Amino acid sequence: MPEMTNGQPVRGPYMHSANGRKIYPFDPQASEVNIDVVAHHLACNGRWNGATQHKQFRSRIYFSVAEHSVLVARYLREEMNRPDLELEGLLHDAPEYLLSDMIRPIKHDPRVHPVYKPLEDKAEYAIAGRFNLVFPLPKEIKIADDAVCAAEARQIVPKSELETWESKDLLHDDTLVAPYEIEMMNPFEAKMFFLDAYEEAIARRSKYASLPFVAKL
Repeated sequence: MPEMTNGQPVRGPYMHSANGRKIYPFDPQASEVNIDVVAHHLACNGRWNGATQHKQFRSRIYFSVAEHSVLVARYLREEMNRPDLELEGLLHDAPEYLLSDMIRPIKHDPRVHPVYKPLEDKAEYAIAGRFNLVFPLPKEIKIADDAVCAAEARQIVPKSELETWESKDLLHDDTLVAPYEIEMMNPFEAKMFFLDAYEEAIARRSKYASLPFVAKL
């Protein structure tokens, strides 16, 4: 039996969410996942640990998980001809609305990965249940994710000539490069970009899978 307080199960530490509700990173529940909250948090989470800079516009220094996720979904639909996996691509990083974006050198380090991975899996399972996603995510998602990462690395990640940059040092496969311009939207634009992509994906979803159920507010 779970530990109880005042007749209610103890779910571990809670986080504040964008809609004012509590969310529990150690006990995520599918019925509590809210797409607007997911979009908001992913739009406010920066990728590459903030090491980003638009090559043309110096004022653009922020790149969100939300914008990245839309490009992954687009790559699956347009380049890989897998529209059936569009929603999985859009939500592949949705666990980060609970766990934030952890850069790969830390996330995959053997000292960190055994602790982080169970939390990520539990969040991914709850999100898959909420949106009727394939679980675990198929290998095509990783291919699309890496292709978008490769585009980001080429376009918005500065690389000093004083350093040596070799493919063997990469933690993503750069064989394929997504043919998309990285805009580096501000957080509000990225949130709207993500929610628009979600609505479009849902409109196509019934051709391939059952639609998500309605979550608690």
